[in-house]
Amino acid sequence: AERGFIHIQDNMLVLSDTGREIAEKIYERHLLFSDFLVRIGVDKETAAEDACRMEHALSDESFAALKRYIEAHQ
Repeated sequence: AERGFIHIQDNMLVLSDTGREIAEKIYERHLLFSDFLVRIGVDKETAAEDACRMEHALSDESFAALKRYIEAHQ
């Protein structure tokens, strides 16, 4: 709530528009990393755990380049 990413509505936490954008960005990263790792032979559980770490650590520039590469080589 401090940064305005969430607010309370009817005793529920609700994402603000900015909060939703950030959540969607992180989720997109998670899906791409998980899928890629599974495709190269990592088991699903390990891929999901690693994707959780990777989704927060990679720069926007590197993520965009990796996404373009993966999409071009599907």
